[in-house]
Amino acid sequence: MRQPGIPLILFLSLLLAACGFQPRGQVPQLQNLPQPVYISGIQAYSPLHRELSGQLRQAGVAIAADGKSAASLLRIHDRSSRRRVFSVDSNNRAVEFELEESLRFSLRHAAQGELIEDQTVRVLRILYRPGSEVLAREREENQLRNDMRRELVGRIIRRLQAQG
Repeated sequence: MRQPGIPLILFLSLLLAACGFQPRGQVPQLQNLPQPVYISGIQAYSPLHRELSGQLRQAGVAIAADGKSAASLLRIHDRSSRRRVFSVDSNNRAVEFELEESLRFSLRHAAQGELIEDQTVRVLRILYRPGSEVLAREREENQLRNDMRRELVGRIIRRLQAQG
């Protein structure tokens, strides 16, 4: 009796590849982006700038040290980081918060003008914070914010890829 294992595995692999599935952490390649790219609107050593330049480098993009030597300008506008009360307990104390990380970005080519008009990207998460364990709550929120920042940058890169 023959086992359908190998043909089934090959079929599933082809199916996943055809739908655009990529394992988490893989960055799409951005060959069509005019390079080098200069990132403006955020501080050079901020966590967001480090994450954005790191993922752009993984995507095969050269990062310019200044705007004069850049072929294109990736401008970050209106970056915000918010926390709102999402729910309260029976004692009217906040126990769940909605965290939001958002920004607007645009891409401008030095010779051709705007390649990508202002676009907004936003990431929302719910954080549960019971009344005890203050240090653990702070660490959990910081880790969640780091994950949200990584996802925000991933969304920017996917939009750059879609426009290219």
